Amino acid sequence: MPREPIVGGDLLRLITAGMYDDPLVIFREYLQNAADASASTGRDSGTVQINVDPVEASVTITDDGPGLTRADAVNRLIPIGNSLKNPSVDRGLRGIGRLASLAFADEVHFATRTDGAHPVTSVCWSGRNLRDPGLRGLDAATTIEKCTSVHSLPEGDWPDQFFQVTVKRIARHAAPTLLNRDAVRRYIAEVCPVPISPTFPLINEVKDFLAEHTDNFALDVRLDGDESSILRPFSNALPLSDTYAAPFERLETRVIPRLDDGEPAAVLWLAHTPYAGSIPRHLGVRGLRARAGNIQVGSEAVFGNLFHESRFNGWCVGEVHITDSRIVPNGRRDYFEPGPHLRNLENHIGAIAHEVSARCRRASSHRNRLRQAENSLRQTESAKALAHSGYLLPEDATALLDRSRQQVSRVEDTLAELQITSPSADQDGSDLLGEPVDPPLPERFDGLSSELIHALKSAFGALAISLPSESAFDLIQSILGRVSSQRCAIDPEHSPQAKAPESD
Repeated sequence: MPREPIVGGDLLRLITAGMYDDPLVIFREYLQNAADASASTGRDSGTVQINVDPVEASVTITDDGPGLTRADAVNRLIPIGNSLKNPSVDRGLRGIGRLASLAFADEVHFATRTDGAHPVTSVCWSGRNLRDPGLRGLDAATTIEKCTSVHSLPEGDWPDQFFQVTVKRIARHAAPTLLNRDAVRRYIAEVCPVPISPTFPLINEVKDFLAEHTDNFALDVRLDGDESSILRPFSNALPLSDTYAAPFERLETRVIPRLDDGEPAAVLWLAHTPYAGSIPRHLGVRGLRARAGNIQVGSEAVFGNLFHESRFNGWCVGEVHITDSRIVPNGRRDYFEPGPHLRNLENHIGAIAHEVSARCRRASSHRNRLRQAENSLRQTESAKALAHSGYLLPEDATALLDRSRQQVSRVEDTLAELQITSPSADQDGSDLLGEPVDPPLPERFDGLSSELIHALKSAFGALAISLPSESAFDLIQSILGRVSSQRCAIDPEHSPQAKAPESD
């Protein structure tokens, strides 16, 4: 007689403690369930209150969804991996995410009811019992029985209908993250289904596009009684440095077709910018990101491998919203389950990533050429000053100006290619640089013999022709300073003190 298969309790420990390494994922899992509950009633939004209590080392998440009856609470909150959700509609689908917090706390309590006429049902899972070595070797059913309890709560200030999760006695290793309000707020803003900040200049275009293809469901999430909701962290520009913020210029949208019927497999939007460099990670918006049910899948680098140079993923801002129910997030929700529909998605995104990379390269080349042009113009200004300084022989000054005119011409050609107005648009290089002149002898040549002056000018001319003008000017000044110092050491009459008038 075939032996009946046995599922050991270690599997239960694996899917709680072994599946999640980031404590903050508990907010994704519970807000995902809150979104499904509210959406099941036909609403386009729901409200969630989150309270973080560092003193009690606990987190409480309460939503205003329809709640569960006592029977439904027992049937849905105790079984493992037996979700009743519809994968084509709902965000959660495996029936394990609600236990994510057991990896980081001693207990998780669920409290719920569907109306004020019934008592509140509480289902408690004990993470401490689940980790008890004495339970090892027991089957899954017995382990669940030892780790769960169900009871009714006494009347109190409970809403008529609600669902609440309380994560109690959070472990020390997870407390710095789960009890850090700023970290919680940033995570929810970046990952969970909350509205885009209205400061984003392309918000209306994005909302209209997503409304055509998705339910674009968003929760009103408030942390510790805040008056304002948590919002997606898009702002009016991207501060790339202390002195420059890259603007959002325009929105590009794409619809990625399914393999078999041409219906949308996913929809994508890109917020184009000047692509001026890598976007700081702390802004929480960089990268082409994936979202399913308006919940982020993976990190900012989820599609980084589809870029020929993954760094360019960090230069862009965009999202891919999955609409094909056959493209399913994996259990850890850090990528998708493999299959032909995922490969089709990757092929399309790879082509788009190639286009983004080309934009980044063009923008980088444009900036490099512009910097070179600006540097060349600075050099021509230095050349003009040096040519008219009197430190050079006339023929060397003329040669320096001729070389600078050629440099100005090249700069003008570069600026024309970059479609930038040249500073010399209304005049030619001669007007900018001036004609060679025979300036008066500089004061620093005072007292030098004509032979030494000629030798110095000849040497300075060689420096001016062989070095960038700024460097040549600096070196000439240094040489003259040394010459002056040596003269003073040899002949004190040439020192400044020797030339000072005698006092009466």
